[in-house]
Amino acid sequence: MRAFVFVFVLAGCGSQGGSGTLAMAASGESAAVDGYPSATGVAFADGWSLDVDFVLMSVSAFYVAHGGARVALPDADPVILDLHDALLQDVWTFSGVPARRYEDVGYQIAPPTSGARRIGTITQEQIDTMTAGGIAYWLHGTAHHPDHHDVTLDLRIPMHTSMSHCVNAMDMTDGLVVTPNGTAELQLTFHLDHVFFDSIVAAEPAIRFEAYAAAAGDDFVVTLDELASQPLANLHDVDGSPLMEDGVQLFYDPGSTPLAVQDLRSFVYHQATTVGHFNGEGHCSYVCTDASGATQPSCPAPPTH
Repeated sequence: MRAFVFVFVLAGCGSQGGSGTLAMAASGESAAVDGYPSATGVAFADGWSLDVDFVLMSVSAFYVAHGGARVALPDADPVILDLHDALLQDVWTFSGVPARRYEDVGYQIAPPTSGARRIGTITQEQIDTMTAGGIAYWLHGTAHHPDHHDVTLDLRIPMHTSMSHCVNAMDMTDGLVVTPNGTAELQLTFHLDHVFFDSIVAAEPAIRFEAYAAAAGDDFVVTLDELASQPLANLHDVDGSPLMEDGVQLFYDPGSTPLAVQDLRSFVYHQATTVGHFNGEGHCSYVCTDASGATQPSCPAPPTH
């Protein structure tokens, strides 16, 4: 794992003079590489496992700012990454960045343009598919269960999500520090498990796949649109019976989150908009936008195709 470099003494007090280097990487953590169960022991609670083929993430912008003013980072080009290829992948290196604390760090997940820079083993066909479908996040793999047929997961998420004011999980402060003649090495972190959570409001939600598998068609492929067949208050298992665990019926809990429809499709779409973090567990403020960049009051699921 990449080392993280920070200066804490007087780090929050204005410009330090001079300049330094900011090196940004990206990670989908061990789940993006290993699937579930992951090397860190994260596993589905319902007996399913997942082999990942690829995890494509399109990042269209990155910025750092102080006092509301963004620093020019001309090399922050749009990129598309396959997070499955490696635990950590270098994305941008910015030299000559004025040394100081930048209390506002942010980035945008949005569909790629045809000229997006590829990081990892990404084909032109994949980019064309994402561009044509407005897809910003594409997770593909095969799920297994000892008692059920394998299910292919083809989860394509069309979204525009802007993260800002990200908290640095290494020291729980706002943003990042660039030191004179130093290199700050940090990462954008994407939490794949969010799309498998069974609750939006629980402190420690379980991750599950049975409700996904039950939504698969006769071809044993499950897509985002097919998740609409699962009402949150009446989920069913692969046999068509109510989704149960230890004799208790399971419900997915959205809390007060405004969903377009109370179904698994809208639930998963909302969860996909929250996958972006900073330096591991650092949370960001996020808003959904339309294709023009205009802020939306919520993150409703896109129209069913």
